[in-house]
Amino acid sequence: MEKKDKLGTELKKIMEEETFDMTLSQAATDNILKNKKKKLSQRMNEFLNREIEIPLAPAIIGLAALFAITVIPKNIFDLQERQIINIEGSQIIVRERYEVVKNEDKN
Repeated sequence: MEKKDKLGTELKKIMEEETFDMTLSQAATDNILKNKKKKLSQRMNEFLNREIEIPLAPAIIGLAALFAITVIPKNIFDLQERQIINIEGSQIIVRERYEVVKNEDKN
């Protein structure tokens, strides 16, 4: 066992001596970091720390549309025919509503 450990430390020492004055370019460093396999925790951190940019004008328009859809009653734009009948100081309002209904045969 000592021979393997001695050989490993000897090789490590030689490699450190040969590469002591070498430096990597920024492009090579970026390439190594980009292609490095990331752990699950690192990927989760990157995902959670990502910035989300939302343009202001479309966000305001979307919120206004959502507000309008939820607040305005559905039948506000329905055309209804109204007829007001006055009888001795009282008023009767008659509304006519036309609906399309599918006829089903009940045989």
